Amino acid sequence: MKTIALYRVLIAMVLAFFSVCGSAQRQYTPPATLERDHGVYTIKSDGSYVQTMERVFRVETAQGVEDTGSQQLSYISSQESIDSIVAWTIQPDGTRVPVPPASIRTRDEDNSGGASQFSDTRVQIIIFPKVEVGSRLEYKASATTHTPPYPGEFNQSFVFSPNARYDDWKVRFELPVDRKLYVDKRGVTGGLEKTVDGVAHYVFQYARATFIAPESVRVGNGDYGDYLRVSTMPDMIALGRAYQATAKPKTEISEAIRTMALKLTAGKTDERARVRALYHWVSRNIRYVGVSLGSGRLVPHGADEILHNRYGDCKDHVVILEALLAAVGIESSPALINAGSTYTLSSIGAHGAINHVITYVPGLDLYLDSTDRFSPFGTLPYSVMDKPVVLTALGRMGRTPPTKPESEVVRVDVTLKMGLDGSMEGRSAATLSGVAERISRVSRFDAKASPEEDIVKELLFRFYETGSGSIEHPDPEDLELPYWVKSTFTLDAVSNVPGRGAIAMPVGLAPGELAWTGADRPFAQRLTPFKCRSRVVEENYSLTLPKNVVLESIPRGTSYRDGAITYESVYRKTGQRVTARRKLVVHHASNVCAPEENEQWIRFYKVIQRDLRAQIFYR
Repeated sequence: MKTIALYRVLIAMVLAFFSVCGSAQRQYTPPATLERDHGVYTIKSDGSYVQTMERVFRVETAQGVEDTGSQQLSYISSQESIDSIVAWTIQPDGTRVPVPPASIRTRDEDNSGGASQFSDTRVQIIIFPKVEVGSRLEYKASATTHTPPYPGEFNQSFVFSPNARYDDWKVRFELPVDRKLYVDKRGVTGGLEKTVDGVAHYVFQYARATFIAPESVRVGNGDYGDYLRVSTMPDMIALGRAYQATAKPKTEISEAIRTMALKLTAGKTDERARVRALYHWVSRNIRYVGVSLGSGRLVPHGADEILHNRYGDCKDHVVILEALLAAVGIESSPALINAGSTYTLSSIGAHGAINHVITYVPGLDLYLDSTDRFSPFGTLPYSVMDKPVVLTALGRMGRTPPTKPESEVVRVDVTLKMGLDGSMEGRSAATLSGVAERISRVSRFDAKASPEEDIVKELLFRFYETGSGSIEHPDPEDLELPYWVKSTFTLDAVSNVPGRGAIAMPVGLAPGELAWTGADRPFAQRLTPFKCRSRVVEENYSLTLPKNVVLESIPRGTSYRDGAITYESVYRKTGQRVTARRKLVVHHASNVCAPEENEQWIRFYKVIQRDLRAQIFYR
């Protein structure tokens, strides 16, 4: 459910130019500066509005030429219209080069999964001529929203990237004095300026000359940066009521819905078992398609229609699951949520960060996201974990659970036997739960389209190994089956035999969770909060050396504890066999870590790298 009004889409397009990953230590120059951005919203009592905008970018780098050389204005054709656009390039010497009408083009939204055929989202693209470093790209546009997303209501959100420079940003809202405008802001100045002839004029301004380099896996800018949110709805509960008013009628229980619900839950008297059966069926049988026709941005289709078509977007998934549950007497509620990097919602009724909806079952205190067909019952994809939600049918807020070590477990057993030439015969067996299980299911599903030889080659190359092998696992789409991954493999010589040498434990076709951790160098310094995950990783290795090899020494192992991180490794030898047990436990209070927690990872990174490099010496 991507219900972003036109101006917010435009701001998102602008800020996307500044969202490349980089290091906080290197010299960073934003690709472009937002030199001027002025907008006016003229709002009617019914929530419809006219907006005008004037925007000027100054291109700062060669990357900025590519990033800002064309601009996109997105709108829903059945609800909005772009009434006019004029644009030009101002070259460094001051020459103005108009954008000809032929260079302002309209196309359909580029949706994945065949969704574009169901969408009435349109994109107008402005292609600027003669763009170079130092150019200023200017355009003016006007648009009308004749059908507001929430009938009779108005809301907008603006988030300012800390990775960009803003010279002059200003927005004005004009609305009838009998409609109160609620404001939630940080770093932005302004408010009610005047009231004239029954119209209230609100003006807000923002400027910032400082910026920082982007950091990977950071949380959304609105969680810690500056923003402005305005709404005629006082809080998120009110917004939830507005959503519920349009969504609830779509959950009507038809005879087809009732028949399907009873069939799927036949013989199941336990509520949890019935919810599980219905969730698994919806997640596997209702194909996800982003349907954006007319009010489809916020209003789902009817449950009976969804059942007939066997496809729908996130709202539709929630509707049909709610109807099926209700048909067998189980209450549920839509849960409005952000499915990206944002972990906060507004204090007022601003849609802003909400871009998704999932299901909440209060009787089980359980959240379900049936749009993700790879998350088994009782689990969620990482993108919607530890997030605030609006429980629209219950009239209250909620929060999805964070990752917890006891439910995020990877256990691996690897058996290796070295040949006389230094090659390895191996096998591995892994069980995974939580986020790691979902990632593995997706990987194994995607791998179905490729020859196994190619998949094995790619997996071995992760850690610069070569060889051959095969992988076994249950159907990754069958969420009823316990999940595991097994492999057998042969590694080309990993050490010189005979002769004196040393070898670290190979990974082979095992998941390699700890090896990945040791390869993920943390930032030298973080300035912004970042996403993190609790988990347990336990890897057990057994390596048998040939009889003609004399085993001289094995690693000493380590025991380490620092804040959220606990790590232990134990090595033992019995005759020609060396065993290694490595266990990592990460326990964060939240899925969002403060910048100072990065210091723990910097210290631990040195420890795990040293342990993974530890070698078995032989002659």
